[in-house]
Amino acid sequence: MNFSRISLIFFILVGLDQLSKILITSALDEGASLPLLPFLDLTLIFNTGIAFSLFDDYGPWGRWFISSLVALILFYLAKIILTEKNLNSYESLALVLIFCGGAGNLIDRVFLGYVVDFIHVFYQNYSFYVFNFADSYITIGVTLYLIYIIFIGDNKKANAN
Repeated sequence: MNFSRISLIFFILVGLDQLSKILITSALDEGASLPLLPFLDLTLIFNTGIAFSLFDDYGPWGRWFISSLVALILFYLAKIILTEKNLNSYESLALVLIFCGGAGNLIDRVFLGYVVDFIHVFYQNYSFYVFNFADSYITIGVTLYLIYIIFIGDNKKANAN
């Protein structure tokens, strides 16, 4: 995947993530919900932790520790995406999705001190964690990458021999 295509995907996905967060914070107060479907609400949550609100009670130093760790991971991913010659388009897309999700949440964490989450999926008494588009990008990217590793990557190498 070339740099211009990666840049376009990055600006579209991170832009969509940031725009959705701006719109939801202007429409709802923290903790408020807006029912959309029988299994989906928009519920505004400010998450100071990481995935599933882990480490949300570590205060200001935790914010910068997590931010620094995410930034290091993003630099590493960027290096792989931009310099690795053996990546196919499937691997590149998966890594770009992970990168975009990490960048979207890092922007929140650095500038706001928390990540804006608002998508709440539930069924009867079961409630999934509240998340955002950036979280979705990461989840989809990791899933695609695992599918590639498990089902495609080894098959291509075996067929090449």
